[in-house]
Amino acid sequence: HTTMALEDWQHQWVLVTSIGRGTGSQQQPGDSSQLLELIEKQGSKSLVWHSYSALRFLLIKRTMDLLYASVGAALEMTKGRSTDDTTEKKPASRIWMPIATAAAATYYNVLGPSKKSAQIVSSSSQDFVKNAWGVVSLPAVKNLSLQASRILKGAAIADRIEIAGVPCVVLSSAPCPPLATALKRFRRQQERETSHLSTIMEGAEDSAFNRHAVHVQDYPRQNVILHLTGGGFFAHTLAGDLPFLLDWSRFTKSVIICPEYALLPEHRYPSAIDQTSNIYSSIVSGEAGPLLGFRPKHLIITGEAAGGNLAAALCVKICMQKLFEDEALDDKEFDDALPTGEMQYEGASRLKQQKMPPVRTPDGLMLSCPMLNMSLELSPSRVRGTNDPVLPSGLIKTISDSYLPPGANMDKTDPLASPFYANDEILSLFPPTLICSTDDDPLLDDSVDFNTRLKRSGVESDLRAAHHMPHAFWGLSSAGFPEAKQVMVECSSWLQMHMNM
Repeated sequence: HTTMALEDWQHQWVLVTSIGRGTGSQQQPGDSSQLLELIEKQGSKSLVWHSYSALRFLLIKRTMDLLYASVGAALEMTKGRSTDDTTEKKPASRIWMPIATAAAATYYNVLGPSKKSAQIVSSSSQDFVKNAWGVVSLPAVKNLSLQASRILKGAAIADRIEIAGVPCVVLSSAPCPPLATALKRFRRQQERETSHLSTIMEGAEDSAFNRHAVHVQDYPRQNVILHLTGGGFFAHTLAGDLPFLLDWSRFTKSVIICPEYALLPEHRYPSAIDQTSNIYSSIVSGEAGPLLGFRPKHLIITGEAAGGNLAAALCVKICMQKLFEDEALDDKEFDDALPTGEMQYEGASRLKQQKMPPVRTPDGLMLSCPMLNMSLELSPSRVRGTNDPVLPSGLIKTISDSYLPPGANMDKTDPLASPFYANDEILSLFPPTLICSTDDDPLLDDSVDFNTRLKRSGVESDLRAAHHMPHAFWGLSSAGFPEAKQVMVECSSWLQMHMNM
């Protein structure tokens, strides 16, 4: 069975690489992936060869196929699909969408969702991705998950605050008196602004804030994990991340900060990375001290999927800034130091314009199935993972073209959009890194190459690949999947080690 599967994969790869040869026609980026999605899958008669882990993988696959088929069919029934993705759905469509989705789910649960799912994702739109993944980002779902974390996981703190003007969720499994006091002060300030109390009182409060902000050293030090959730830049998967985040908080005695960065389709690149870097700078510089009640001791950045893109891009941005700082460059020298040729990118010139203050490098970087390469170039893993349960190739194209629209004159090889393309000089300044992936992840090859380049640049970096897990699998550890739980044990140990270094 293994030999047959290998031969089947090889035939698919040969088919993809041979498209367009000898025809003289230019191949379109999505042609190969759409063709692969139409290749017939193995039938159920091969089921006897599957292990328990493979059966669990098939269960995830069917669940996601059912979700994609139901949402896609519901959009068709409610006329929600449109060639213009920026067009808002009519109120009637919003009302009928949940009903149509439930009806479609019942229908495809009986008939089988795989064919309809493949049809939908091969021509997916922004509206489809937002509806399929956006449920976890609904305010009601987020608030309910925060309340549940207090009850089920015993979270001492699970609240919201604004850092650098961006809403952030703060979590702590253990009591953190400085943070608790700061949160109460933040709430009182919000109540004052809401109730329109005297501006004199508000001004006095602001002055007190500023006086405290000057004395950064007065604040106690606290370990921090800055976690960037996945969701393809269309959603925040906070609800699924809360259980393991609180475990990390307990193991490392850390406060977790999760930015709710700007999402597609309203906010494309570089909104999310700019917000993330502003939050990071505010935390490490001490500007967020009055809001948090502490200053960072050790700080590790983590991110999954699209959040992994932002986490790695944030490190690229920090390392670029450090290169410019170390050389003590003036404006002319700055221009001369910018990468040239294929590495000349808009991100470096934007960094010059922003004049970022000096920032420290994080103490570690931990990624899960990161979307490091936003280009649509094919690789063996993207072929093998064409029908990943969570991230089939049709969705990769939709996310990439939404984040970096082809007609907007945006370079998909800009290292602040695709950290995969950062040069070796930048990578050599990266913190210790751990990358988690799966053997079926369509983005695996990008993670392997990125890890290899980090190691060659002298960075302490390692890669862990789980077996029979889908893309962005960290949250499955809380659902009892043993493969995900094993990886989570290693992640917790890695975090503990680098928090104590």
